[in-house]
Amino acid sequence: MLALFSTLVLAGCSPTTLPEFEAVQTDRDLLVGAASQDVDADSTRYVGEVEGADIYLARGTDDTLCLIHIRDGEWEHTGCGAGLGIGSTLETGTRIEAGTFTFPDDEVAGGKRTRLSDSVTVISYR
Repeated sequence: MLALFSTLVLAGCSPTTLPEFEAVQTDRDLLVGAASQDVDADSTRYVGEVEGADIYLARGTDDTLCLIHIRDGEWEHTGCGAGLGIGSTLETGTRIEAGTFTFPDDEVAGGKRTRLSDSVTVISYR
């Protein structure tokens, strides 16, 4: 019984991956300056555009999931969350959920959910 519990606990802590990371990194996925942002440069993946910002997923150097916004070629925002989930809110109020992260229903009431990629959802209010 103890061995089974230990295995389950360790499995919960072991890194798994999202579908975006299963694909081979292309030129579109590459980000200049990723290493200086504590992001693994070999893991960056472009997932789409939201309100003029290019959105990327990446692995943080401490094996976290990172969500990156690039606007006009500049790093606008980088957020990393523990495990396989991270959420972000743009200045307009649009929210982005990545991986296993979801905003509470009461925080996104009235928003329209749109899938940006396999692991990224955009919640807009327009």
